[in-house]
Amino acid sequence: MTDLKYIGRAIFTAMLFSVAALAACDQNNLLTVPTPDVVRPQDISGPAALPSAYAAAIGDFQVAYAGGYGAGLDLNEGLAQMTGLLTDELVNAETFNTRIEVDRRDTKIINGNTLVTFQDMQRARATADLVASRFRQFAPTDPRGAEIQALAGFTYVLLAEAYCNGVPTSKVNDDGTFTFGAAQTGQELLTIAVAKFDSAISVATASNGATALNLARIGKGRAQLDLNNPAQAAATVADVPSDFNYSIEHDENTGRQNNAIFSFNFLEFRFAVGDHEGTNGLPFVSLKDPRVPVVDSGPGFDGETELLLTTKYASRSSPTPLALGTEGLLIRAEAAMRTGDLATFLTRLNDARAAATTYSADGREGSPALPSPPPLAQSAIPSTARGQQDLLFQERALSLFLTSHRLGDMRRLIWQYNRLAETVFPMGPYEPTNTSKAGANYGTDVNLPIPAEELNNPVFAKSPHACINRVAGIT
Repeated sequence: MTDLKYIGRAIFTAMLFSVAALAACDQNNLLTVPTPDVVRPQDISGPAALPSAYAAAIGDFQVAYAGGYGAGLDLNEGLAQMTGLLTDELVNAETFNTRIEVDRRDTKIINGNTLVTFQDMQRARATADLVASRFRQFAPTDPRGAEIQALAGFTYVLLAEAYCNGVPTSKVNDDGTFTFGAAQTGQELLTIAVAKFDSAISVATASNGATALNLARIGKGRAQLDLNNPAQAAATVADVPSDFNYSIEHDENTGRQNNAIFSFNFLEFRFAVGDHEGTNGLPFVSLKDPRVPVVDSGPGFDGETELLLTTKYASRSSPTPLALGTEGLLIRAEAAMRTGDLATFLTRLNDARAAATTYSADGREGSPALPSPPPLAQSAIPSTARGQQDLLFQERALSLFLTSHRLGDMRRLIWQYNRLAETVFPMGPYEPTNTSKAGANYGTDVNLPIPAEELNNPVFAKSPHACINRVAGIT
């Protein structure tokens, strides 16, 4: 079962002409406004506006999650790319200092690229929260409302996993005034997310909305895993079909609809797939795994870094996965590992390998996908707890590659599994063989900072780093 959902802003703008309740509004009214919300509260005044608002919420989520390319967006990295750069999934193959900061684990609070990503994430959160509230008001049993409520939950999970403790979530009120948000820990954000997923599950169950139901279950299970409740997470996702796939769909019509992961890699030559990055990085290239097939395209933008590209995102229309049945199986595998049930651990890992999406070796249109990775033998399960953890997190990294899971997992290895950051994140000399970048070392970042611009928020905790703390944990 595949549910690929994305409606572009160009389509959305055209839809406004057919919505009676908005007929008198400027056609860009819901698209460009002087507030962080794309959709203003007063613009959703009745049920006739819900289809357009639904489209806007999905569109904003797409840009925040997977990025934008052109159409006034220039080159906007989505969170899947930005977190991939901070972790070992991607290496910088160009010369922009603001992106090198992220890749080198030394991001300043004044950074134009991370600012845009943070603003896009906050816009997606605010739009989803607002649209979900209007569905509750005007169409409380509509499964689309449950879907948007689940996407709202995902924005809180993504903010908690990607950023330091101290993320504010401000709100635009119905009268246009602001309610400024205070700094919140990851635990607080994830607790909010769980409540939103519970709400979505309730509506989706009552309305027989299978897509929204499984989307919310995966999101809730992910949040519970982040909260260090693996048994609860496993129970939450137990009934999600192994072939469930909720992906953000892209299109070639406009830059906004393009898959920006493809655009940054294949068109701009800016990011490359990592391979043993900073000694601790996983061997994404060397493993030659069908879940992350890689092609070598020569030197990148900087003229030196080898441009290793994954065919997972081989075109402008390649979908970006968000919630997969495979992830549900991996959550259940982790819960079994934590209790020492290695037989179930092995079974669930193999179920996940069989269910995982694979991709073609060359990325050319019409090329068949590679076979699924073979099942693991019992002898492949390490005898030590640390070895079992390494196996699990490598399986997660391969099946969930470049879907903004890896940073949360690396943080969990530190605070849930007592690893040292120096053994998890890239470290040591930064690209020592690259003449344009040699001479620096990796920094100590284990998350992204809150941009300095948020200091304009009068109730935000104004610490020197614009964060409560920069630790890997969520408190």
